[in-house]
Amino acid sequence: MRKTYGALLVAIMLAFPFGCGHPTRTESLTVNPSEAGVVGVGVNGQVQFTALASIIDPGQTVNVTNQVAWTSSVPAVVMVNQQGLATSGNACGVSTITATLSGALVGQGGIVTGTATFTVADPSNADCPQSVPGL
Repeated sequence: MRKTYGALLVAIMLAFPFGCGHPTRTESLTVNPSEAGVVGVGVNGQVQFTALASIIDPGQTVNVTNQVAWTSSVPAVVMVNQQGLATSGNACGVSTITATLSGALVGQGGIVTGTATFTVADPSNADCPQSVPGL
């Protein structure tokens, strides 16, 4: 039900621009948490990421987690589905999680991205990160 209201809010914002007649436009995209990860290779640890768009006019923040395209720079370290759920893989290392927003909320055919870092640490392997920042 909560997702339905969020999608409805985005649809209304696109259909009826607020403010002083300027089109609705995203200023920035923030991915939360900004750092995450797990200790242990192959543990299939999961982290839910969210994407928040800062809208210029009207000045507000909108959850666009299900409207962005999610990617991982190193899929062997972590895969991320289109709902922002990241699952650690069978390799240690650091991957950048990117959320990309395009379309009407961005305006003028632009693209806005936000990023986060996902770490898979393995203290028993000297070639791997030894810890996860923030844990």
